[in-house]
Amino acid sequence: MRRLSYALLTAIFCAVLFPSFCFSYGGIRVGIPLPDGKILPAYYFLPQCKIDRPIPGVVVGVGVGSQLIPQYHDYCRHLADCYYAVLLIDPSNYPESLVPHPYTWDRGMGYVKGSINQAAVTAKLAFTNDWYLQSIKSAFDFLCASPMVDKTRLVISAFSQPANASLVYANRDRRVKAIIWNYGGSPWVMPYNAMYLPPVLIFHGEKDDVYDVKYAKQLAFELRTNAKDFELGIYPNQKHMFNVYYDLFTENWNSRPVIRHSFGKLIAFLNRVLMIQPHKKVSYSPR
Repeated sequence: MRRLSYALLTAIFCAVLFPSFCFSYGGIRVGIPLPDGKILPAYYFLPQCKIDRPIPGVVVGVGVGSQLIPQYHDYCRHLADCYYAVLLIDPSNYPESLVPHPYTWDRGMGYVKGSINQAAVTAKLAFTNDWYLQSIKSAFDFLCASPMVDKTRLVISAFSQPANASLVYANRDRRVKAIIWNYGGSPWVMPYNAMYLPPVLIFHGEKDDVYDVKYAKQLAFELRTNAKDFELGIYPNQKHMFNVYYDLFTENWNSRPVIRHSFGKLIAFLNRVLMIQPHKKVSYSPR
């Protein structure tokens, strides 16, 4: 080929800059250097079509070990297909050897093991969150190092525990232009100032069994009180992970209308706050 695709150029770029680069089942597997010398495992997703201009970048932060879960890879693939550069990370950098199998994390001993991992990270956060926020910063630095990412349009979409951290981090980093806050919880470990937040899209299930929906309502109240730009999506009868979860053995991304509806709301929100025109291949729209 006389011209390499932008995706391939990025692969070469990552391979040179980040030595632990490799391909994986969900996207481009990369290792992001951290200041303490450790490596943060991540997955990098790009549009499958030609990139003809710098595109917005999204850091997707998930719970302990969840960067291995296929449902999150599906979420990132769909975002990338909407013309975004997407980086999937677990900010806790929990040892992957201790993470449940990606196909059994939601049942039996896999669920128990994941709950123990989550408790261990929560306990560590009670002492300090600087190490956790540094992982998020390194992820944004990674996106900014890519020549195809629009550095003026960077977003964080954070789920559960990282959702709490996303608010704190956005207070510190003006590069964050929008937050997708997915069913976070109590901010007592990571307090933030709503006055200095960028536009926020809040997702929460009314019957969340991990973090009570009251936290979403409280965040909405604080944003409204400070006259901040936000949208609130509380979904009746939905539990934790409602906008990404489906049973890998019996379902797929299209099996649950709530997933497509919430994703359409997400894309519409980003198009509005980032002031971008939808890419011609994008067809998602909330009803």
